[in-house]
Amino acid sequence: MEQAHLVGVYTQEEMPEELEGFVRYQAVCDGHQMKAGERIAVLNVTGTSSYVPVFMADLKGYDDLESRLSKHGVQADQVSALSLRRVLQEMGHS
Repeated sequence: MEQAHLVGVYTQEEMPEELEGFVRYQAVCDGHQMKAGERIAVLNVTGTSSYVPVFMADLKGYDDLESRLSKHGVQADQVSALSLRRVLQEMGHS
């Protein structure tokens, strides 16, 4: 399984322009209706120009995040995993 590194957690309004296409594509694939202000984690597949957006509000906890990443054949690197766990805790999703 490939490693992925957290680029950032953004709202739709803060999303860097170069990542918007990846986010829109993932929203369509997931059947996700994006909402203003929702948090979206974006991970870069290490050594590639591929990104995996994850809609944080859709997650029940870190296990759910790992499951979604594994569908893309990636896992968060150690530092990113810690950061994502913190974000989920802040959101009340342990």
